[in-house]
Amino acid sequence: MVGIKNNRRTKYTMELIKEVFLELLESKKLSQITVTEICKQADINRGTFYLHYKDPYELFEALQMEFTQEIMETLGQGTSPCTTEQSMINLLNIIQDKKTIYQILISESGENNFLSQVLLEDFLQKNGEDAGSQKTFTMDYTLTYMVHGSLGIINQWLESNSEDSPQTIARLISSLGHQNMAKGDRRHEDTIE
Repeated sequence: MVGIKNNRRTKYTMELIKEVFLELLESKKLSQITVTEICKQADINRGTFYLHYKDPYELFEALQMEFTQEIMETLGQGTSPCTTEQSMINLLNIIQDKKTIYQILISESGENNFLSQVLLEDFLQKNGEDAGSQKTFTMDYTLTYMVHGSLGIINQWLESNSEDSPQTIARLISSLGHQNMAKGDRRHEDTIE
């Protein structure tokens, strides 16, 4: 069964390549990593690498997609992403468990668009809106503030190696989100009158 994409040896090799690649990303930038270097550390030949990936950039994209998929699958198990504190805790548990890959993905791409989208959809759903609906002027700014504020809290939590649990951080994000939405609603009502 050699050559079949789903056999155990192929899966093992692909996981080994990813593991070595992540180790290299901890000390080098993506642009500095070569296929030769990955192959040498994984003890595989270049042909084996090229069976699975075109270059380190494609490998990086594959890792990012897998991480995003894992987050979406975990959050999709409920009725909607992060609409409950427990869903936010689930999200934070994944990020905490995969802290290294999360931080590498953020530092290499310079952004966390995948997480921004998850949080945006969450905040919209909490407030009975969908991503395509018209938002008020105040709501638009409030949502932007909440998404980027939440990302800031998550990033600070990870970077500081805080002892705070995912439950504590989820409660903080949830409480700040509810406060901001209530303030935004009051401000919007004031502008209408």
